[in-house]
Amino acid sequence: MARHNRAIDALTRQPRRSSYKKQVRRKTVLAFYVLLALLVAVSAILITRLASYRTARDEYAAYQSMDTDEIADIETAVPVQTVSLEATAEISPAPVPTSRPFYSGKVSALKKENPDTVGWIDIIGTNMQYPVVQGTDNRYYMTRTFQRKRNASGAIFLDCWNTSDFIDFNTVIYGHNMNDGSMFAGLREYRNQRFFDEHSTVEITLLNKKLRYRVFAAYTSQGEDSADFRGQSCVTEMQRSEFIKAARKRSTDVDSAVTVSRHDRLLTLVTCTSGTHPWFWVIHAVLTDELL
Repeated sequence: MARHNRAIDALTRQPRRSSYKKQVRRKTVLAFYVLLALLVAVSAILITRLASYRTARDEYAAYQSMDTDEIADIETAVPVQTVSLEATAEISPAPVPTSRPFYSGKVSALKKENPDTVGWIDIIGTNMQYPVVQGTDNRYYMTRTFQRKRNASGAIFLDCWNTSDFIDFNTVIYGHNMNDGSMFAGLREYRNQRFFDEHSTVEITLLNKKLRYRVFAAYTSQGEDSADFRGQSCVTEMQRSEFIKAARKRSTDVDSAVTVSRHDRLLTLVTCTSGTHPWFWVIHAVLTDELL
């Protein structure tokens, strides 16, 4: 009788085992399809992002290859004069050009396409060559290209609180740190002393002049201290001196012998880091020459 009961028990438990295996199988299949759906979604996001990067690269590449010689009415009527700011007191005022120098041709053409254009930036020896725009706030061009198309690459843009003629004590320009190496991603290389030394010249071309700067400091700034690198409130000579001292003090990875005083005009280039915290790569440069 005991055997009969064990046999009956075995028969009654068998369907339970089968049901359990089916449940496991269903869960495994479900997990597979969920994982597959996630992979498809991630792939779609990645493909969309790469396409967005390519679109922005192609847009800016067209401007980088623009031939200013083909732009009409940009002939130089007077020689371009270089004014060294290190010896300004010894130089008589330069004559006012009767027409725009040749290098303003690209800016003039860009301004017709986008009235927000203020100039062109060229960090000599790098691929960081872009039109510079200025919006009414510091958000618009974070997600829009020069052609005002929505794109994660955004544009290279001037701080909305700066004057577009670059006569402020400190003029700030922003750009994204893109994973494909475009826009201002190259600023992170300034932590290397050799790169710092070999790429220390930054040129800003405006409609009526070209400004040449020399890099003298590079560092990371924490988000809550972001106001420190803008220097918007540095109105007194003492505040400007302290700003320059602070910039040099933060520049711990690289060193520069470039002379900077409170009477100089500065250029600051800013991009975000790739970390999880709101840090910024900050590059400071001092104006050394004006080509009128």
